[in-house]
Amino acid sequence: MKSAILSILFSYSVVGLFAQTTLSGKVFNGDGLPIQDATVRLLLLPDSTLIMQTNVSKDGSFEMRALKRGEYIMHYSSVGYISGFSESYTLADGHQTAIPMFLQSTEEAIEAVEVFGKQASIRQYADKMVVDVERSVLAEGNNVLELLEKTPGLVSDGKGNFSIQGRAGANVRIDGRDMYVSGEQLASILRGLQASEVSKLELMSNPSAREDASGTAGIINIVTKRNAKVGFGGDVFLRAAQGREFHGGLGGGLHYKVNGIDMYVQGTKSYDRTNSHNLTERSFYDQGDLLSFQRQNERKNLDDATFHSVRAGAKYEFADGGILDGSVHWMEGSYKPYATIDMDTWRYPGDVYAERAISNNRFDESFKNWTFNVNYSNKYEGEDHFLKFNFDFAPHGNDYNNRFETDVFHLQQNTNTSTGRTNVQDLSNTTYAGRLDYSRPLADASKIELGWKGTYFFINNDVVNTVLDNGNWIQDIATSNRFQYTQHIEALYAIYSGKYKQFEYQAGLRGEYTFINANQVTLNEKNDQRYFDLFPSGSLLYNLNDNNTLRTSFSSRIERPGDHDINAFRIYEDAYSYYEGNPDLKPEKSYITEIGHGFKNRLFTTLGVSYGRDIINWIIRQGDQVGENLSRPENIGRYLNYSASVMYNQTLNSWWTASHYANAFYNDYSGEIGNVNLDAKGSSWTVNSRHTLQFKYGFRSEISLYYLSGVTTGPSRTDQRYGMDLAAEKKMFGDRGMIKLAVNGLLRNANPQLTSEYGDLKIFYSDFPDNRKILLSLSYRFGS
Repeated sequence: MKSAILSILFSYSVVGLFAQTTLSGKVFNGDGLPIQDATVRLLLLPDSTLIMQTNVSKDGSFEMRALKRGEYIMHYSSVGYISGFSESYTLADGHQTAIPMFLQSTEEAIEAVEVFGKQASIRQYADKMVVDVERSVLAEGNNVLELLEKTPGLVSDGKGNFSIQGRAGANVRIDGRDMYVSGEQLASILRGLQASEVSKLELMSNPSAREDASGTAGIINIVTKRNAKVGFGGDVFLRAAQGREFHGGLGGGLHYKVNGIDMYVQGTKSYDRTNSHNLTERSFYDQGDLLSFQRQNERKNLDDATFHSVRAGAKYEFADGGILDGSVHWMEGSYKPYATIDMDTWRYPGDVYAERAISNNRFDESFKNWTFNVNYSNKYEGEDHFLKFNFDFAPHGNDYNNRFETDVFHLQQNTNTSTGRTNVQDLSNTTYAGRLDYSRPLADASKIELGWKGTYFFINNDVVNTVLDNGNWIQDIATSNRFQYTQHIEALYAIYSGKYKQFEYQAGLRGEYTFINANQVTLNEKNDQRYFDLFPSGSLLYNLNDNNTLRTSFSSRIERPGDHDINAFRIYEDAYSYYEGNPDLKPEKSYITEIGHGFKNRLFTTLGVSYGRDIINWIIRQGDQVGENLSRPENIGRYLNYSASVMYNQTLNSWWTASHYANAFYNDYSGEIGNVNLDAKGSSWTVNSRHTLQFKYGFRSEISLYYLSGVTTGPSRTDQRYGMDLAAEKKMFGDRGMIKLAVNGLLRNANPQLTSEYGDLKIFYSDFPDNRKILLSLSYRFGS
């Protein structure tokens, strides 16, 4: 490939403390002719954030203005040409010059190895770790729940609950906005959102005072894709996958961006089919003596699940620098799984095979989620002087219509009985949230940030349960109920940050006033809670030299009990398992401290300590009858987490790059639940290694290997999980088309397990999920 040349003339004018630099240059083809309408993008390192973009004129020239000092690269692209990057350079006051850029046509480069995608797939910053999803071949065909389950540094229980570096209680957001749902509701939304809609994941283990204090483990921010191209264009895609069952999806989008106007719409539809099975063994004791033993085999089938998602938005940039942005995101999903449970029961003493039960369970569940957003921002004389306003309106609804029918054979009496239960729920929640942020630089190279946020959240949950009584279905008055939950939070924050010689520092304080009203309408009981908390945070970065940095940070966090945590009425998951809330729960508090070292943006090490109190954990115990199990949240006491992580971005040669991540942590839970002492502790470690190989003819491949040892969470311990995924892609039609082939679970742990022991109940759970599949996708981009 011919060497790339670029000539850029810099001129500047000083505005306050910030440089305003004009970047101009020219782009040519291999014959030295101007490439009209080529696209030039200015990217801020280290995470290649798009600062601005322009098109080349007829003579091949372009001009852009940059306001922020820093290290940059330029990205050049044009239809029919190999995209290229400039060398990195530092933008500062003064005049800088380079040489002209020549782009090679795809025909000329057919025998060459293309080298781009130099940006590491996993990157560490002072306040977050970023995982690149948009350029990952392996992300194709996964929903976002599956994507998070394989993300370095995260541990997922598959039910919408996540841990960061072993710390439970991560808060999940989309594009910086809270989801305002949790648990199974959140899991449903994440299943309906495809990884192809995601640009990157941001893992903030120690957020600043700018962010909400909720989430005792930190924040997971899912950043969706947004159009960066000028002009009119769009894309379409089609994908299919085969695991134990066939499933797939389709979608596409349109965008238009010109003269300060940016509009887009994106839609997807996916179908999910799967089957799995699991084994659960329960041992029930009384003062150490075994009373009963159950072995439960469950077979699950999902033959009808559909998801729809539409995102649309418009943005306008005013001449004075202000930006008005509005968007709407609609998601809808429907599940109709069914399950068959075979349950065998032995009674003790005597080891008597007492009962055999067969339960047929059918589920009809759906959700509908809307998010409306309007925000305005205005930047003044620099990147750090701005005013932002944001407003969210998010109505969400879930409908459940589940039916459990069970035949019990009493082997000793040689009799049988039939039981049944239905669970019908109409659950809705509505959220209003407003936010105002202001940042202003000060004269001594420091700045002050001030902000306010108000959130109002209301839930209405109607539950009607029926039971089968002598062949007739009658309402179960004891568990049918109506529950309403209101949460109102007012927050103010202030952050002071700056630089002094080789130090960069930040100190922040956030205050949050919380009002919660829990209304058990059925019982005519109300419970109000009001409290105010302060959440200090801070960070310090020391630049040892050009290659080495040291960083440390501190934050305090909170996890407030949600509606499902404090609703005392019972919800059935199947004929033998149910859960109920705990109205007496207190908020969980945590305090996180980290210290780390960075070398050349390649090697990062981090040590962390987290302390929590009044930890909220769902405890499984014996239900009303021997053979039943009940889940109920409790404040289980104290929690300590010690963690160490290493991340290394490696370039093996011009066509082979890799990112490696390893994390070791130790969890220690202690306390008392009722009359039962809790003393659970254990060490764990995770490893993730992702390799990207760039070959000639537009062919690219990606390999990911991951391992997670057992993890201790309260009285439960999960077993190891591991796997290897492989994917490849090939560009076609002048880089406008793409074909991708992926194999998830090429090697995988087919039988993850869990053990739990609390009081008089011991549980062993062994799962056989549908986690191996092959995927094929086709996509095509048209227009600009």
